[in-house]
Amino acid sequence: MAGHEHPHHFSPCFCDLMRFFGSLVVPCVYLSLVLTLGLLLLVLGVRVWLQDRRRARRARDGGPAVAFFHPYCNAGGGGERVLWCSLRTLMHRGGE
Repeated sequence: MAGHEHPHHFSPCFCDLMRFFGSLVVPCVYLSLVLTLGLLLLVLGVRVWLQDRRRARRARDGGPAVAFFHPYCNAGGGGERVLWCSLRTLMHRGGE
């Protein structure tokens, strides 16, 4: 039986392995480029949609809204004066 060898014995050479991995890499690169481009277009589309919504809301409401978070402004430490001075300045600069 020493003279009988399997006719379909697989022994790949380096060139065959490189060709095989090359045939796997090229489709993966194309797929990653397509997925990246799709994700980029999705993110840009959502950004434009959100900006349009913000512009429409500002046009409907008549301008930007201003809010203050000033904890303990009524504690008597002078924080309420800073709050009211900042509100007065905003009202003078805003025109309303």
